[in-house]
Amino acid sequence: MIGKKSKPDAASQIRSSFPLREICGTWVSLCGSPGLKIFHDGSRFRLQFIYKQDTAFTVPLCQSWGITFFDFYGMIRIAYDDERDMLLLTTEGKYKRVYD
Repeated sequence: MIGKKSKPDAASQIRSSFPLREICGTWVSLCGSPGLKIFHDGSRFRLQFIYKQDTAFTVPLCQSWGITFFDFYGMIRIAYDDERDMLLLTTEGKYKRVYD
C-alpha cells in the first residue's frame, strides 16, 4: 500500500491563543473594515478601531480559556496566523500587518 503525504490543514496554522505582544502594531483590513492598532499602554494590551483620523474606539484585549477576544458590542474573537502575519476577527474578516 502506498501512503500519501498529507499536507497540514491551513486552519492548523491559525492560533486563537498566543502572546499578545506578537500582534502589536498597525493592521489593515482586507475586507473594507476599519483599520486596527494593537498596543500595550503600560498596564494592558488594547485594540483600537480607527475609523477616521479623528475617530477611534479603544477596547482592552482579553485571553481566557484558550481564546483571544475583545468586547465591542459583543464578543469578537481574534485568531492569528503567524506564517502569513494575518489576523482573523470573527466579525470583521482578515487583517494584514502594515510595516512602516
